[in-house]
This record gives sequence, structure tokens and C-alpha cells, in this order.
Amino acid sequence: MTIYNSVFGLLTGLLLLAATTAGAQVANDIAKQNKLGNAVFLVVTEGGANAAPLKDIAQKAKALYPHSAVLMMDKADPANAASVKRYGLSGAPMPMVLVVAQNGVVTEGFAKQDATPQKLVEGIPTPKQSEALLGFDQKKPVFVAMYKKSFTDKPAMIAECKKATDALKGKAVVVEVDLDDKAEAPFIALLNPAQPVKSTIVHVFNSKGDFSSKHALPVQTNTLVESAKKEVKECCPGGAKNCKK
Repeated sequence: MTIYNSVFGLLTGLLLLAATTAGAQVANDIAKQNKLGNAVFLVVTEGGANAAPLKDIAQKAKALYPHSAVLMMDKADPANAASVKRYGLSGAPMPMVLVVAQNGVVTEGFAKQDATPQKLVEGIPTPKQSEALLGFDQKKPVFVAMYKKSFTDKPAMIAECKKATDALKGKAVVVEVDLDDKAEAPFIALLNPAQPVKSTIVHVFNSKGDFSSKHALPVQTNTLVESAKKEVKECCPGGAKNCKK
């Protein structure tokens, strides 16, 4: 299940809690795994009930994706109250498993009946997608610039994006995606740029993670700023999980 609805099935949450309680230790353990370059499958239970089946699914996901770890968290433990609130788990069915990307952002959540090893692995974003999701988690608009190394217009487009970020008082993120980077293929497919791509293009998302608009040069800074601030009723970069086309 997905707790929050926004582009890419975003589940917001960064694991930056202080290590003062047993609950904070869970956050520290996740942070340690992230520092090692690992994603985390966090199995959340209520009093430890019915944990075994979901933990088994998480372990199988770990086998499919070696750069990952399986951790446990008890929702009923008062020490975990801050994490429960941060992830919006108060009314969530238990047990469930959260997918935590390598940069600490929570990207997916599955109840026991919906979780499969493959779904958990598919919930791990690419590195550049993680950057975008982190921006959404911080309530920032995101400019996703898609380019090829042969495109001579990339510097000018990135410059416009950075001007827009400055105009937004630094409250925006620029993510640069090389269209030839095989590691980013799932993210590129998600954004689904019109083929063939012959010049640098920018997909603009507002701070809620909703797709706003797509631009190529020439584009003015104020146009990018307006797009970043735009309220969107229906997102649609093409292929995003919760979009209505």
C-alpha cells in the first residue's frame, strides 16, 4: 500500500532522529546501512505480531538485491512514536514493510497481503530518482534535466534551472539525468520522454511531487519558476505511478 499519494508513489520520510532511545537506534541502524550504500527493507509490526511471513518476504527481496538490509521496528513501542508519526503509520495496517532508499527517503510501503520480493526491489529508486524524491520529501520543487553528453545545449539549460532555483530562494532541486546511463533506465522510462530526444529537456515538478510541465530551450527563468509553483490537479509526466493520463 502507498501511504501518501504523489508522483512515483512517494512515501515521504528522512531518517535523521537522535540516538537517545531504542526507537532512535532503529533510525541509526538505517542510517548506518545507508552509509554503506544499502537500501533498507523495514518490517514494521505492532507488538511483533505476524512478523515472520513479512520478514521472510523482505529476506527474499534482500537476496534479489544484495545492496540492502532487513530491519525491524515495533510500532507499539513508545520509543518509536516519532518514527510512526513521521511515516504516517498510526492508521496503517500491521504488519507492513517500508522501502528505504540509499539516501534515507522512504519510497514505498506494502501491507502483508500486497508485499512480494519483486515489488520490494522495484520500490528501490535509481540514484537520480532518489535525488528527486528527497527534494519532494523536503517540500521542494524539482527540475529534472534529461540530456546526452553530445547535447551542446545542456550547460545553458542547467544555467536556466539554477537561475530558477535562485529565484525560488534555493528552495528547489536540480537533478541531471544522462539519457545514456543504464542505471537510470527505470527512471527515464518512468518519465517517458518523447523519442527521439534531440536536445536537453527539463521536466518540472512542484513541491508536492506533481508533474507541472516540460521545457526545452529557449525557456525563460520566470517560466520555470511559474511551473515550479503551479498547482496541479492531475499529474502526468508519462508513466508515473499515480498519474491520470
